[in-house]
Amino acid sequence: MPLDDQAFTVKGSFAWLRQSSAGFRGRWVWRSVAAKGHALSFSTGQVVVHPHHGPATVKKIFTRVIRNERKRYLRLAVHHDELLSVAVPLDAAEEIGVRATVDVVEVREIFAELLAESSPYEKVWSRRIKADTERLRSGRIGTIAGLIRDLTRRNEEKRLAFGEMKLLRDATGPFVAELALVLALTEEKVAAMVHAAILEGTKPELPDHELAAAS
Repeated sequence: MPLDDQAFTVKGSFAWLRQSSAGFRGRWVWRSVAAKGHALSFSTGQVVVHPHHGPATVKKIFTRVIRNERKRYLRLAVHHDELLSVAVPLDAAEEIGVRATVDVVEVREIFAELLAESSPYEKVWSRRIKADTERLRSGRIGTIAGLIRDLTRRNEEKRLAFGEMKLLRDATGPFVAELALVLALTEEKVAAMVHAAILEGTKPELPDHELAAAS
């Protein structure tokens, strides 16, 4: 069998865990569980999540020769833009943040984050926009859920500045797309659920059974 397009495993896949220690209560952390033998395998046709582009399908696993060294790459077709594809080095997928879609437990935790109290408000705009940009760039869905919650509530109180509004749009698109995928709902329906959780404190009814398997 040719090497390209086989399934490959990357050690060090991630799990979302709730940090209970003082100072981080109720916040999300990104923690490797490779030591427990968990790993994320990639194969053609699999749906994964890119930290900045959201859900994407592995279209191809291919090899490039760079400086006489053969390197394997994933070709990801981004769902929200049929013209956009992203090449990700296979051995750097973990570091970049490519991951499996969330599961039923994580979806419930995500909505718990949306329902939670807002983070402390930083009054200095330059510090606030820098911190919020870092939250978005983390690629961590729990962190991004908190960012969407905070920006949505601020925008409800007073219209956000252009930079913050762009952050909200950039965060919300991939976030809603992933939840719509795993819940097997339209993005419009999920967006309404997210909005109701953040602004009205409405806890959505989620299925008890396994959510849609996206990968």
